[in-house]
Amino acid sequence: MLRWHLVDTHCHIDTPAFDDDRPSVIQRASDARIGLINSGISLTSNLATRELLQHENVYAAYGLSPLNVAEKESVEEFIRRNADSATAVGEVGLDFYHVKSGHQREQQENAFEQFIRLSQELGLPLVIHSRDAEERVFELVHGVDQAIYHCYGGSVELLEKIVDCGHYISISTRVCRSGHHQKLVEKAPRDMVVIETDSPYLAARKGRNEPSFVGDAIVTISQVWDTEIEEAASIVAENTCRAFNLG
Repeated sequence: MLRWHLVDTHCHIDTPAFDDDRPSVIQRASDARIGLINSGISLTSNLATRELLQHENVYAAYGLSPLNVAEKESVEEFIRRNADSATAVGEVGLDFYHVKSGHQREQQENAFEQFIRLSQELGLPLVIHSRDAEERVFELVHGVDQAIYHCYGGSVELLEKIVDCGHYISISTRVCRSGHHQKLVEKAPRDMVVIETDSPYLAARKGRNEPSFVGDAIVTISQVWDTEIEEAASIVAENTCRAFNLG
């Protein structure tokens, strides 16, 4: 049984946005019985993520942003050395929103394939970044054992293929204001949905997002599912346990 009421499955509280109050942010989440998975995107942020494990409600995902592929060798080495403290490999993936050139996209794919193999070798779930590249990402990962599509915003049609592979869809707090994301929640099997804030981004409220706000997503999801908030929270918490092997 998961010890936390909810888990924010993807956040970046190591970033400068939290430099003034990071311990308080983590404590607010703990007080609300919210665990959080901090996601590294570079060697520096993976190191910072590892330091956050001193807090009992923080888990680590070590990864590499597709915009930082030059660091792929050093980040792979770091993950191998620190696999025992990792909940997942990620975020890793493709970003065709920011990267347009064929050569750079090829570099991203090469790095992504490297980390797909690493996650399989280590037996860790894969957390996927797939901005404007969902179809190509699916082609590369459909055979992976455990995967979570971070901040999924692709089509309903692809969503159906993703969950048929046994992979999870992570719905961000953007769902509170986005009809498209609410449609994704409606169409996704309830046992394949997890939630995230992507803090400090994607706030449903004015200003900076933070892990203790992940419950905002649950309120909207419960409305879409036409169920009680506690029931929706329980379903999503159980999904999180399975997706990330948490207990």
